[in-house]
Amino acid sequence: MERRQFLIGAGSILTASFVSKAEMFLKEKKSVLTIIKKSEATQIIYFIDNGFDFELRLDSIGFNFPYLTYREALEKYFGVWLPEDKPLKLSDYRELYYEHGITPKQLDEQANFDFYADAWGRRDSPNARAYHLLDSLDLFDYSKGKGHLIGGLNFIDGCHPGNDYLGVRADDAMSANLLQARLLELDENISVEIVGGAS
Repeated sequence: MERRQFLIGAGSILTASFVSKAEMFLKEKKSVLTIIKKSEATQIIYFIDNGFDFELRLDSIGFNFPYLTYREALEKYFGVWLPEDKPLKLSDYRELYYEHGITPKQLDEQANFDFYADAWGRRDSPNARAYHLLDSLDLFDYSKGKGHLIGGLNFIDGCHPGNDYLGVRADDAMSANLLQARLLELDENISVEIVGGAS
């Protein structure tokens, strides 16, 4: 886990005055200070309140699990391309069964979600998509001047050995406001919303 905090006073929006307004708004409305119109947002980062911290999810509150055939799952998540119009050699079938436990008859059947759940969870789940997006942005540039650190996001790549969770979490709701301000400083049309729990 890597914790990264926001630097107050180094940017044009993320100032001590903004933090004061955001604290009052959060106390009264229990939501993010409105500084971007939802109609202008190209994406939404949801802060899901799970009772002890907040999980960040991109563009979806819940999990919309995809339904794929084994052939589609192999191509999308394992890099194995098996065209339908080209017959496979016996050695290809053996390798397919040895590597993935799939027989030729199963290729076009709906895959058991467990077959590709881990790969989907690290690449296409709303929490993994939030991780990839936020990790690629310069949210925490500490070189632009002095200020004080506040709030923060926890970037998690595996909670412990054997766990492959990929996501971003925050300890407090104020970090949603700080993230929204920093995204606007970076000219990102991304809205941040706090929601209370989801399945």
